[in-house]
Amino acid sequence: AVVSTQSTGAEEMHPWWFPIGFDLVNELPVFVRNYLEREAAGLDNSWIIKPWNLSRGRGTYVTSNLAMIVKLAYTSPKVVQKYIENPVLFYRGDVGRVKFDVRYVILLKSVKPLKIYKYNVFWLRFANRPFAMDEFDEYEKHFTVMNYSETAELKQIGDLEFVEMFEQQYPDHPWESIDREICEMIKECFKSASSLPPPRGLSHSAQSRAIYALDMMLKWSDDKKTMVPQLLECNFNPDNQRACKYHPNFYNHCLKVLLTDTDISNIPVTEIS
Repeated sequence: AVVSTQSTGAEEMHPWWFPIGFDLVNELPVFVRNYLEREAAGLDNSWIIKPWNLSRGRGTYVTSNLAMIVKLAYTSPKVVQKYIENPVLFYRGDVGRVKFDVRYVILLKSVKPLKIYKYNVFWLRFANRPFAMDEFDEYEKHFTVMNYSETAELKQIGDLEFVEMFEQQYPDHPWESIDREICEMIKECFKSASSLPPPRGLSHSAQSRAIYALDMMLKWSDDKKTMVPQLLECNFNPDNQRACKYHPNFYNHCLKVLLTDTDISNIPVTEIS
């Protein structure tokens, strides 16, 4: 869903949780202008380019080369998004400080009124090499999707263990506070996505339900004191194989929430709408 409108390239007009981005099919000139403005201002100009219709990190590139981005724009429909150059990192004892992202599963029960739930279990993905703003073609440094590779190590940490380790590494940033910010971000995202009629927004249908997976990272604020959630992708009907493997009742929980009006107090979900 489109959650913000590109205007003059002014980043202050974007939601705080949404990295500036452009549709390279329809907004290539606007993107080029933004790139040149950032270059003139001496700002970081690293970007991630993603295809519209692929998954699992396929066809995705990170670069600061404008010519490469323009060339990629003509290969297939793509979007370009500002690459997060100041991510919050996670210390892996076997590797060092790496990028990570977080996936929340969101259940959309109704659009009008908006009724959304988060599944209380979330999933982590980790890079395999220490993060640095270089070697953008080094996949295991800049990407976290390892579960479809036959050669890359897949680092598995459950959400409860992760929270304990995270709070040991960042004792001034309790995960409970970060989770509240993430929930506020999700609420704003779905409000934005349903604020306009179709085809620009989500349509209400009494018979419709949906499962989404929201992938996000944390970045540091400009003063390095605050962790700010950043929405990377919102995936409709995601691959939930890992969820089912480790939580066999995952779909039973989801379907009970989405399709019934019975008591769900024993289901690991939280309404955030």
